[in-house]
Amino acid sequence: LDRFVDSFTRRQAAKDRPLPAPSVPVEAAVPPGGGGSHFVDRGDEGCSRKASEEKVVERPRTAALDRFVDAFTKRQAAKERPPPAPSVSVPVAAAVPPGGGGAHFAVRRDEGCLRGGSEEEAAEGSCTVALDHEAVQTWIYPTNVEVREYQRYIVQKALFTNTLVALPTGLGKTFIAAVVMYNYFRWFPEGKIVFTAPSRPLVTQQIEACHNTVGIPQKWAIDMKGNLSPSMRSSLWKSKRVFFVTPQILENDIQSGICMVKQLVCLVIDEAHRASGNHAYCVAVRQLVAAGVPLRILALTATPGSKQPNIQAVINNLCISELIHRDESDLEVKRYVNTRTVELLKVPVGSDTTQVNAMILDLINTHVVQLRAAGVIDNRDAANWSPHQLLILRTKFSQAPPPNIPLEKKKEIHKSFAALVSLCHVSKMLWSHGIKPAHESIKAKLKEGHSWNFASKNQTFRDAMNMMQKISSEGLPSPKVQKLAEVLVDHFRKQLLIFVMGCIFCLVGFDDQ
Repeated sequence: LDRFVDSFTRRQAAKDRPLPAPSVPVEAAVPPGGGGSHFVDRGDEGCSRKASEEKVVERPRTAALDRFVDAFTKRQAAKERPPPAPSVSVPVAAAVPPGGGGAHFAVRRDEGCLRGGSEEEAAEGSCTVALDHEAVQTWIYPTNVEVREYQRYIVQKALFTNTLVALPTGLGKTFIAAVVMYNYFRWFPEGKIVFTAPSRPLVTQQIEACHNTVGIPQKWAIDMKGNLSPSMRSSLWKSKRVFFVTPQILENDIQSGICMVKQLVCLVIDEAHRASGNHAYCVAVRQLVAAGVPLRILALTATPGSKQPNIQAVINNLCISELIHRDESDLEVKRYVNTRTVELLKVPVGSDTTQVNAMILDLINTHVVQLRAAGVIDNRDAANWSPHQLLILRTKFSQAPPPNIPLEKKKEIHKSFAALVSLCHVSKMLWSHGIKPAHESIKAKLKEGHSWNFASKNQTFRDAMNMMQKISSEGLPSPKVQKLAEVLVDHFRKQLLIFVMGCIFCLVGFDDQ
């Protein structure tokens, strides 16, 4: 491209000089023109033969040269035009590249995002949220906390590009989200900003950061809980500007129409690695894209994934343009990582858990034998199956069932797969969480009319449920919780001893003085 631009520039300068006698054509000096182009050579360049012996040669222009010349001409014309004002419909990053310190925006007062556009313009995705032309001249980064360069860099990127941020826990993803949310709160006085996370503790943590660190006024923010009625949520969507919600609430409110999607300007997604398949994150983003909503998306995760296809799926599902990843070994963040020593403690699950799990394995084995006889699973032991492996095999069977299996048999196989997935999940919960959580999970699914009804008439299943009920009613914690309590008590007893010894030394020092 540089060679073509230089060639174009030389030809423009050559046009201003009187034409010398024609000579042998030089292909690098082709000027753009209509139809055929005349190739001329300067008398002091190119071929040294006499001009009188040569003649003008015509040759058609190449298509590639036309494209480069047109591109160069367009860029030159674009440089002479003032830059357009940033708005939601045209991402700020496209109109204004971030600079050092604060990012300064070239804004034309007669352009930008205006309220009161036509319904046709809104339907096409044009911005319907007013832009504060004075506030948008700069972006703000808090200095009331320690300034970390990697955080500042990520904030600068996330303000102007849909970004997936992958940072280990404890390195400031909450702070980054709060700064981005605050700047969009300033830039769009009537815009709606949404933070969504799958658990209440994550939501509470972000609320504290937004109020205490960057100072978003509490009167404009709302923690949108699921126990609020649709009419109440509809009223809050109209009156508030910063929303903290779970992905299910966001998805439901977009579907029902009570979420004012045309006023959304910024969406922050925590635990973004969950955005696969038909997860509420994916459904909500697809709905916003289908509605033509132009907004900034910031996705946060500590574990983006171990396989490239999974990470790419998250990027595609959330419309991500930039991936920023830092781990604990990076020089930028290494000094902010607290060193820790990991000690693995093995805790026996206890005889009660072993007995209940043996009953569950008997049920698992019954269905494993049926599926093995049908030739749809392999011969591994019943205790070695996982819910994920069974789901993959069930999908494979659904897509390409053996042709010799009758319809009724196929229905039985599907029921056995469903039963196995549920039973293996309970067996896994028994080992990892204990009897009480597993028992509560089964009761909840039975209450919902779940596929656990297949086992309600099975005597082994009833015996297992009775035993879990008895153990849960005794109120004894699981072996893991008991061990955790022992470790914590021992740790704080040692810390208290160190503290007391320190106080004694201090008192002795004062007495000596």
